[in-house]
Formats: sequence, structure tokens, C-alpha cells
Amino acid sequence: MRAVRALTGGFGFSTETPWLPGLPHVAAALASYFVFGGQACVTGLLLATLASFVVYLPVTALTLNGGRPITADSAAPVLTTRAQLVLLGLWTLTSWAGAALTAMAA
Repeated sequence: MRAVRALTGGFGFSTETPWLPGLPHVAAALASYFVFGGQACVTGLLLATLASFVVYLPVTALTLNGGRPITADSAAPVLTTRAQLVLLGLWTLTSWAGAALTAMAA
């Protein structure tokens, strides 16, 4: 969980300031509301949130730290602009795919 806390420490968008991944994550998921409706939008948001905190953020932290786990006394890795864009793409893909699957099943 240190990886998630390390990557969600603030609201900035520069490489020197930590980045709060939740804001673009929610915006990407809520955009599906206008296409698939409310129930599918919420399902996509929940699926993308689960995937983000269980898979995407820890794997990103490991990658940025050279594959080594983050220890309690080490500095958090810097979330680069490229990593931010990859995460935004993964969140968008996951939330829209979850919303589309929910809409098709309904």
C-alpha cells in the first residue's frame, strides 16, 4: 500500500509535485454516462477504481522504482508525465469497457 500512498500525495500536475490520480480517473469514467447511462457508468467507475488500486498503481510504482519494492525509508518514485498518460489511458479503457459490458448485459 505504500506504493498507492506514494503516488497519491497531492493535487499537482508537474513532475516535481505528486499527482492525485483519482481526479482524471473519475472524469474518464463519468464521460461514459452520456453514452451508456448511469448504472453502466457507476459500474465502469467501480471496476476502474478496483483495477487502479489493486494493479495499475502498484505496478507503476514498481516500474518507476526500477522493479524494487518501496521501503519505508526510501523516497517515493516520481510519477512522470508519460506514466500519468499511460495511467489515464488504462483508466479510460477500463472504465469504458466496464460500462460497455454492463450496458450490453442489461
